[in-house]
Amino acid sequence: MKKLISLFLCLCLAAGVATAEAESADAARAVGAKWIDSGLYGTFAGMGEIRPQDDFAACVNREWAENAQIPEGEGLTSARTELERANNDLKIQLLTGEKKDDPELTSMQNFFAMLIDWDTRNVTGYQELKTYADDIMSISSIGELTAFFSDPERNLYGYPMIDSIVMADAEDAMTHIMNFCNPAMFGSTDPSLYTEGNDGPMLAYVRQLSEYMMKRLGYSEAEAEEIFSRCFALEKNFAPAAAEYLQRRALEGDAAQLNPTTVEELEKKMKNLPLMDIYRSLGFELSGKINLWMPGTFDVYDSLYTEEHLEELKAWVLVWTLIKTSDFVDRETSETAVKVSAPLTGTEDMLPDERYAYKAIYELIPGMIDKLYAEYCFDQEVKPQVTELTKMMIDAYRVMLQEEDWLSEETKAAAIEKLDSIKLHICYPDAMPDFTDVKIPSKEEGGTLLKAYKSINRSKMNSEIHRLEVKNDGVLWNVQIKYSELGAAYMPSENSININAGICGGDYYDASWPLEKKLGGLCLVIGHEITHAFDSEGANYDKIGNYRDWWKAEDRQAFQERVDKLLAYYSKLVPVPQLTDKAYGEAGARFIQGEAIADLGSLKCLLSIAKQQKDFDYEMFFTQLATVQKAAKTDAAEMQYLRTDNHPVECYRCNIPVQNFDEFLETYGVKEGDGMYLAPEDRIRVW
Repeated sequence: MKKLISLFLCLCLAAGVATAEAESADAARAVGAKWIDSGLYGTFAGMGEIRPQDDFAACVNREWAENAQIPEGEGLTSARTELERANNDLKIQLLTGEKKDDPELTSMQNFFAMLIDWDTRNVTGYQELKTYADDIMSISSIGELTAFFSDPERNLYGYPMIDSIVMADAEDAMTHIMNFCNPAMFGSTDPSLYTEGNDGPMLAYVRQLSEYMMKRLGYSEAEAEEIFSRCFALEKNFAPAAAEYLQRRALEGDAAQLNPTTVEELEKKMKNLPLMDIYRSLGFELSGKINLWMPGTFDVYDSLYTEEHLEELKAWVLVWTLIKTSDFVDRETSETAVKVSAPLTGTEDMLPDERYAYKAIYELIPGMIDKLYAEYCFDQEVKPQVTELTKMMIDAYRVMLQEEDWLSEETKAAAIEKLDSIKLHICYPDAMPDFTDVKIPSKEEGGTLLKAYKSINRSKMNSEIHRLEVKNDGVLWNVQIKYSELGAAYMPSENSININAGICGGDYYDASWPLEKKLGGLCLVIGHEITHAFDSEGANYDKIGNYRDWWKAEDRQAFQERVDKLLAYYSKLVPVPQLTDKAYGEAGARFIQGEAIADLGSLKCLLSIAKQQKDFDYEMFFTQLATVQKAAKTDAAEMQYLRTDNHPVECYRCNIPVQNFDEFLETYGVKEGDGMYLAPEDRIRVW
């Protein structure tokens, strides 16, 4: 009996060892098992050799990362931020430079000078703000609140506590319509902020900063807490409707924010909130169709717009007015804002004065700074060069679509027609926007920061009013495009790709580079944006920009099967293994799917161009591709990126696309068992 028991135990032990070894082998074979998040600051300390065959992004960017320094007041440095800082330096030099015979530039120079004049701000900052705060709290009826919202001289926030934007009509892309997004909320994309006891980073930031500012205005601590409590009590009512919208968004994508109605229907529906009358008083001629992104939140707003809730509404208006103007009072407030936002930004340090002032201006009126950058700071010869590169990419993409053997000829023809109809918005608009209505006198001429703030808000409103009056023919660029900023975008409602002037430099572009580096840099970005026209969202829009299904049913099904394979792949990945063992999961994979599709599609297009070249240097190309994804972030900044950015972490944006192509595996001799190896049957391609 003892021998039998002993034998049984040995067999169990052997089975256990075999199971453990199998699990260990499975773990070693798991995608990304040998990768680190090489975008974390300081992560390479004490680490041994890293081979390109095991973790390509970490290998290429290690030397840079080990010497990288995160600037004061920031939470990261990267290929992007290095170029952004260089571009911003040029803009700061312009804003602090010699005066020119240019009223728009002069207004921005005056604004900048007042922002860095802390001596004056420390004395007068709250005096002017108190006038506006007292006006809000003196409102004694709903009728008076409506009058307040209707007067841009009184209402510093601008609109009637509504986030709105003029964009193309999803069903008639040549026409602009007003989109009412949602009432002002602490975090409209995160209803959990409103649950009992939740004091997460965003809610804590708004609460702490607004209560601090109220005490600076003369309210007692108890009064400040009570006002915020009223604000929060009112805003919590929006949370269920916001949650419902987010559930729809997860299932339906862009379709969830398409809730068209007419002005007349909305006016009949709203019993208390005279929203259309307020917008007419502000200068908008609204008629015909409008769109509501989160319709349920407007039903709630209407139900709350009563005398019974007046004190809560006033508190809500005051809190948001203070948050929006916190950049324009005194030094202590700016320092407090940075401190309480540290869990969101990853830093408690104030930016140096000039960078702080530039950031405050750019966040308020990016379009005006974009225009000045294009006119005074940007090499005009770059635009035609980038235009030619973009056309080269589109030509290659056309061939790529023609060769897709899983598409029917009918859908393939429609896809190519859409590709050939893409509007090319390269570097900056040919027809620049007009900002002559922004008039900001200097301090000596009676200018103040809040007067400047009002003038800019009025100009932005005038721009929206004008946009409603003109066709969406591509002459006016989308207001969301900030073309002096480092970035690019595909706008599905316009079928346009936008390659910003701000990205045409640094690790992304140099006119003297060989083709390999241009392809691994800026062309990677261009191909990414072209692919967005055919990702899981962009594929729902036709060649004009209308939200319309142009696919044959069987092709749509085949497309979704390819997307599902990508989702299954990403859902298992752990993006920040040094900080958490949490994988992307299904929800996380869906959040980043569009960007993941675009990364893969771009690389396929680039490699098709590479194959046509004689003696193409693949190592130079892949190294450049990794270089543009270099990053070093604080732990807090990386976790914030993971929560809020719909791109995969940078190292994944390098490693995952390249491991899916033989050209990379052959260039570096990647074999089965290496960290970068992905078996042919496991490789993912949507396009």
